[in-house]
Amino acid sequence: EMPRDWAGVVPDIELPSAVVSLEGIEWRDRPAFNRVFVSGGPVGGKLGQVTLAGSAGELAAPMVVDPLLTDDLALRQRGRSILGDTGRQAHLRLRLPALPEVGLIEPGKFVRYVDGVSVRQGLVRSVEIAASHAQAWQTIGVETHE
Repeated sequence: EMPRDWAGVVPDIELPSAVVSLEGIEWRDRPAFNRVFVSGGPVGGKLGQVTLAGSAGELAAPMVVDPLLTDDLALRQRGRSILGDTGRQAHLRLRLPALPEVGLIEPGKFVRYVDGVSVRQGLVRSVEIAASHAQAWQTIGVETHE
């Protein structure tokens, strides 16, 4: 799924603010590109463009040249990767106890964080574990897109 479609993904886990401590938010404002040209270079490479569905494609990202892009699927995936990292993003650091009911929240899982009326849904990109003799905690990094 493209990040702009994450709101429609059923989350793997929902985290209410009652059990989560928001450690921080890092805001990232990236250009709102909606088209990119990708090329595989002069030897066996392909040339293509990827445009976000439903957009006019008028805001092109800088062209990407990579000698490994020799297949249409590779071109499309590389273009999606570039276009997925655009627009306004919030990277959250959420700390919560390592509870048996929740388990370890691994990178690649979708989470929904509910804090009052604020609801953010995103992809877990990192996890850190801290433990003492009494309790274990996990801090997850979650990438969300506006």
